[in-house]
Amino acid sequence: MNSRIEISVQNRIDYYVEGRVFEWAMGLAMLLVGIQLVIWPEAVQASGFRYINLIISQKTLASIMLLLGWSRCAALMLNGQSMFGVLLGPYVRAGVGVLASIIWIQFVIALIQLSSVQGYPSIGIPFWIMFTVSELYAAYTTIKNR
Repeated sequence: MNSRIEISVQNRIDYYVEGRVFEWAMGLAMLLVGIQLVIWPEAVQASGFRYINLIISQKTLASIMLLLGWSRCAALMLNGQSMFGVLLGPYVRAGVGVLASIIWIQFVIALIQLSSVQGYPSIGIPFWIMFTVSELYAAYTTIKNR
């Protein structure tokens, strides 16, 4: 009996996490960045964020990060559930992935601008480029495998 419960718990963990670790990590990171920007609004002045702050306000960025992070985590938790006969989870996950990639590419642009000012490239540029590509790939595979 106990082993059946363990297998059931393991199956649930596999279903909700395995293959979706990147999405969980990015969703939680967005949520935490949003919380950080609410608690410490001056954090937006650090590094490449100050260039993004020229385009959108700190409050708007915090709101976007909170909304996208929460939406992604909620969609991941409700993955497989249908609403009005439609499985919305994959669509929400893919949509958030595309929107997140737009934010990440803006980080790349901001870090490129910062690099030109400081005279050497930021080490964050390759990471944000790969996050952008990974978001788009995750969105593609989510829709492909829905």
